[in-house]
Amino acid sequence: MIALLRYAVALWLTWGAVAVAAPVSDRPGNPVRGKIVAEVRCGPCHYLDKRLKKVGPGLLGIFNRAPRISGVPFARWDAVALNQWLSGPRRIKPNTRMRMPALPARDRRDIVAWFSIRGQNAGD
Repeated sequence: MIALLRYAVALWLTWGAVAVAAPVSDRPGNPVRGKIVAEVRCGPCHYLDKRLKKVGPGLLGIFNRAPRISGVPFARWDAVALNQWLSGPRRIKPNTRMRMPALPARDRRDIVAWFSIRGQNAGD
């Protein structure tokens, strides 16, 4: 029951919330929402709390870490690199196994905000 409720909240946060205050691009990322979005969108293929490989690499400590895959034009996974990657991984590396549609800007910003905090607090 809790898992179903959590999923419903995540879907509402991801797809159903209507922003009325400022345009999405004017707001900083929300790391609390970013954690939920990452669990829903990244969690099926990536461990979020480990560096072990699931389908894709573990994402614990990914912020400011050097990419572990070849053919990526980034020296490290900073906010700009993660945003570009989440905008469409196949635009960055056409032969990547990561098959996911581009995430909306708000979701990318929130996920990156959560990753950046986890980079500072690896024990989160």
